[in-house]
Amino acid sequence: MLVRAKESYKIWHTHLANISRVDRYTIGIKIDDLFLSLLELIFRATFACDKFEKLSLVSQAISKADLLKFFLQIGWEHKVVDHTIYSKIILQLDEVGRMLGG
Repeated sequence: MLVRAKESYKIWHTHLANISRVDRYTIGIKIDDLFLSLLELIFRATFACDKFEKLSLVSQAISKADLLKFFLQIGWEHKVVDHTIYSKIILQLDEVGRMLGG
C-alpha cells in the first residue's frame, strides 16, 4: 500500500515541474501537500501499535485519498494535469483506496 502511494507520488512529482508557474503554486502545491499527508498517514498507520489509533489513521488516509482524487480531477478538467499522468495516478490511488478499505 505504501509502495503504491509512493509510486503515484513519484509520477506526480516528476510532472509538477512541467506545470505552468501559476498552476504549480496554486493547485499543484495543494495536490503535492495532499500526497505528502497521505503518505504520512499511511506510514504512521503501518507502524501504529494501538488498534484504535490505526483505525483512526486509516480512516483519515481514506478521506485524504478521496480529497486528492478530487483535486486531481479539478486539475485534469482545467488542463493542468495531462490525461496520461492523470489516468496513471488515479489508477494507483484507486488501488491504494481498495487496500485501505475505502
